[in-house]
Amino acid sequence: MGPTISAAEVTQLHPGAELRGPVAADQVLRWGLQAGDRLLIIDGVFLQSRAVRHKEVLALLDQGVEVYGASSMGALRAAELAPFGMMGIGAVFRAYRDQELTGDDEVALVHADAEADHRPLTWALVDLRHAVALARRAEVLGESTASILLAAAKALPFTGRDTTTIVNAATDRGARAEDLTAFMQLSAAGGTSLKRRDAVTAIRYLAQCAKRPGPTSDRSHGHLSYRGKPTALAETVFLRSWRVTPIEPPGAAVSVARPIEDTGGEEVVTALALTWPGYPAFYRDLAAAHILTSAGVTPIPLRDGSGRADWGSAGWPVLRAALEDNLADLGLPSTPVAAARLSALLRVTEGELPWDQRGPLLATRLWRSSTLLDWASPAVARLHDHPVFAATAPAVAAAQRQTIRSDSKQATDAQCRQLLSGWQVSRAADVLPALRERGFLDLADFARTVRGMLPFLQGRCSHGRH
Repeated sequence: MGPTISAAEVTQLHPGAELRGPVAADQVLRWGLQAGDRLLIIDGVFLQSRAVRHKEVLALLDQGVEVYGASSMGALRAAELAPFGMMGIGAVFRAYRDQELTGDDEVALVHADAEADHRPLTWALVDLRHAVALARRAEVLGESTASILLAAAKALPFTGRDTTTIVNAATDRGARAEDLTAFMQLSAAGGTSLKRRDAVTAIRYLAQCAKRPGPTSDRSHGHLSYRGKPTALAETVFLRSWRVTPIEPPGAAVSVARPIEDTGGEEVVTALALTWPGYPAFYRDLAAAHILTSAGVTPIPLRDGSGRADWGSAGWPVLRAALEDNLADLGLPSTPVAAARLSALLRVTEGELPWDQRGPLLATRLWRSSTLLDWASPAVARLHDHPVFAATAPAVAAAQRQTIRSDSKQATDAQCRQLLSGWQVSRAADVLPALRERGFLDLADFARTVRGMLPFLQGRCSHGRH
């Protein structure tokens, strides 16, 4: 269920369907789906949370799950993954598959939260195109006004494509006011959503499929193909982390408001990065383990006497020693002279540490040097079973159902100052090191993150937690 079609409508069309909200990353592989099960993706998030990954869908296909897509995020993923066996349904899917549509913003829109049934608040461009075509056919719009209306909408960001803004923009471009009024009346009558029409078609098809059993297999993987030929799914450390303990067992009753299910793991980890006192030490160890693992450095199991042979389970003394021994081979600053230009990444007191402590610590501050690094997946995998993750997830889920107030710039600045104070940052020289020890690139990255987490942070303050 989502902005394209409501839960009530889906249940009416397919009474046996299990319903989920708009899909995000870190979800589908935790639903306990098995070979022969069928999954239909319609709506998905991508702005407030990371979008469902292609690799997650490929992993389901490899498990023998039948995956369908329609209308919105589902149509996008189906067009992209059709060669691998994901099945698309409807006109929106075909338009993407045939490259008649190419922009993601064609299906993007702003919608209300789950409590308001994800009601659409703006137009999806593909729906507006369809509505304009219907209006042209009904002779409500002339060719000139139709072209102006679509051009005005296309020029707006998808977050600004509400009816009033689009009509005002079209009026400014010279569209006839009486034609626009007639168009608004026609569209208000309903029945103009191409996305909804595709969703209905897809759900009806799946309802018919449900009358026959899906193919069964005793294989847990190995079902993936490319253009009909068997192919292997590359197993990566990230894919393994996305397959962490399922949020609910197969066959369990589905709730539409489960806090963990509705919360992407990345959002919980982000909340912890901002508020958990233990996060700097966690992040330091995570960064060190991944630097060593990615470089293929063999673990030294007996360095701490524990017998462990996995960098991911090693403590900081072991990780620090291994980093110190391999800094040069890892391409990291290996002498105080080489590290001098990077001294700004260390707090003033850290800069006074002996090199065998300072060098490895600096290496961890350099781990996330680009926004392209996927730090979230390994962090979620490491923290998912930690008590602090379970304790924080419900508050993050509740906050995601709220909206950021119009004074978000002022509130963001206030929260940034409050967080830095709580991190014991008392001088300007310690700001960047404090950000890096929690995984933020710089002040701009930090401010963007805080703004996105405002409802969560404000909720903590209202409950007396700082």
